[in-house]
Amino acid sequence: AWALHIYDRIEFGRWVVAPGLRYEDIDQSRIRYQTGSGDTDDPSSRDPDNVRDTRENSTSVWLRGIGVLFQVNDGLALLGGIHKGFSAPPNAPGIQEEESVNYELGLRYNTERWHAEAIAFLTDFRNLLGICTSSSGSDCEIGDAFNGDAATIRGLEFRTGVDLAGDRSFQIPFDFTWTWTDSEFDTDIADTEYWGDVAKGDPIPYVPEHQFLVRLGFLISRFSADLSANYIDAVCTRPSCGDFEKTEDSLTLDLGAAWAFTDGFDVFARVENLTNEQDIMGRQPYGARPNKARTAAIGVRLAF
Repeated sequence: AWALHIYDRIEFGRWVVAPGLRYEDIDQSRIRYQTGSGDTDDPSSRDPDNVRDTRENSTSVWLRGIGVLFQVNDGLALLGGIHKGFSAPPNAPGIQEEESVNYELGLRYNTERWHAEAIAFLTDFRNLLGICTSSSGSDCEIGDAFNGDAATIRGLEFRTGVDLAGDRSFQIPFDFTWTWTDSEFDTDIADTEYWGDVAKGDPIPYVPEHQFLVRLGFLISRFSADLSANYIDAVCTRPSCGDFEKTEDSLTLDLGAAWAFTDGFDVFARVENLTNEQDIMGRQPYGARPNKARTAAIGVRLAF
C-alpha cells in the first residue's frame, strides 16, 4: 500500500483557504492453510498443496477536499468545507471501498473567557461498508465485508465553554457539548448477512440521535477537580429496529480530582459511573451487553 498527498494553506485578508488532494493505492491478499488434524498431515506446512483458500482485493482512490474560513472580526469566524471520505475494504473479493462526500458549515466565537461553536454537517455515503468482527454478532464469517449502498448522516454539533469564576484566583471551567444526528439508509437492501433486510429510511445501527457532555471543574493552585455527565441516546442495533434490537439511553456521572506536586508529577483519583447506572449498550454478540460498572482508580502521572 502507498499514499500520496498534497496540501496548502492560503491566507489573504480575512480569508483562509485550505485545499488538499490525496491518492491511496492498496493491494490486499489472504492465504489460509489447512490446520485441522483431519484435513492435513502437517498443520504447520506452507506447501501449496496444503492451501485451504486464497482471496485478494485491490483499491485505488483519489480524495479531494477544501476548507474555507472567514474571520468576521476578532472573535467571530465562519467556516465551511467539502471533503471526500474513504474507508478501505478488507481482502474480501468483490467488495468496494466505502466512499462519501462530507459537507460542513458553521461558526466559531471566542473571547478571553468564553468560546462557542456550532457546526452543521452532512455525510452522503455512496457505498456504506460493514465489516464482520467477533463483536458484531451478525450471521457472517469474521473478516468478511458487505456493501450497504447509499446512506445519509446529517446533524448539528454545538459546543460552548466559559470560566464561571471570572478574574478570581481560581477557575471554574464549564463546558457543554451536544450533538444531534439523523442517519438512514437511502435504498432497499434485501437479506444481507451483515444488516439483515434493509428498507429505505431505516436507521443506521448504533448511531445515537442525541448525545451530550456537561463538565464542571474547579482549579486552584495545584489542585483540580471535575464532575462530568455524559448522555447517549438509545440506538437501534439492526436497521429493522424490532424487539430486542435496541439499546437503552444512558446517563453516567464521572468524578475526578488531582494534585500536582510538580509540573511533571501529579497524583489523581477518579470514579467512573458514580451512581452505578446499569444500561444495555449493545445487543451483539450473543445478547444484551451492559455499560461499564462503577469503577474507581487511583494513580500517578509522570511527564518528561
